[in-house]
Amino acid sequence: MQEGYLDQRFIIKPTDLTDGVAFYGILYHLHAATPLHIGDTVEITAVSAHGLTVTIIAPQQ
Repeated sequence: MQEGYLDQRFIIKPTDLTDGVAFYGILYHLHAATPLHIGDTVEITAVSAHGLTVTIIAPQQ
């Protein structure tokens, strides 16, 4: 992903799983290969018109 384009890491909040995550006023749906949980730290690995693809880098504590 382009450096500085979006924050590359963030912690999943309850609204992120239900509504999506907003960056710079744009709402994105999240996609991941494994189930996401509240509190997971994720990294954005791809951006498309369908949403953000994320990978868990630190599971919830």
